Amino acid sequence: MKPHVAPPLLSEIAYERILQALFDARVPMGARVSQGWLVALAGVPVGPVRDALKVLEADGLVKVHPRAGIELIKPTTDLLRATIQFRLMIERPAARSFAIGVDPATLDDLIARHAALSAEFATLPPDQNVFDRLTEVEEVFHPALVASLGNELVDASYRRLRLMTRINRVSAKVYPLAACVSIAEHVEVLTACKRRDADAAEAAIGRHLTNALNRSLGMG
Repeated sequence: MKPHVAPPLLSEIAYERILQALFDARVPMGARVSQGWLVALAGVPVGPVRDALKVLEADGLVKVHPRAGIELIKPTTDLLRATIQFRLMIERPAARSFAIGVDPATLDDLIARHAALSAEFATLPPDQNVFDRLTEVEEVFHPALVASLGNELVDASYRRLRLMTRINRVSAKVYPLAACVSIAEHVEVLTACKRRDADAAEAAIGRHLTNALNRSLGMG
């Protein structure tokens, strides 16, 4: 007998729909919108939308102004720098922990995923946007490092950082050449982990995130 899985709450549906609309740039970033506008967007009653807004505000994605609308987050250079700075604080020790404790099967699977994606990108036209494909492997690689810390408080903070990272990259385009550079930087971390070289893994993830910041700022 299959275990019973409770259906998602309407507030959870509203949260996910508003969040996805932010990621898809279907809402005016930085603008103020009405609660009624968000109710129409989410397609659920006002009560669940209010509950969803409490979570979105706690995540730092919206700011509710009583009787003056809901202000949506806006990507800025300051937000980008702050997000990367915080990620560095978490992911450097995470890379060390991963290098020391990761099981070989997990590591080999990650390396194989990256090799397959790099080979795929090498066959694509240079002007093809591969942002979504690159994001897929990033959503496996980076959380795997952080999970190795086994720290619930860090996990909660990192969940919010991942949201901020997505917000910072709304409407971003990534082309195969740049994507291959990111993949190679991931592989440098993984190769260090395969050697169980925690110092090298920490240094490599630091370079990767710093380079990612510079690329986002058009400096590399």
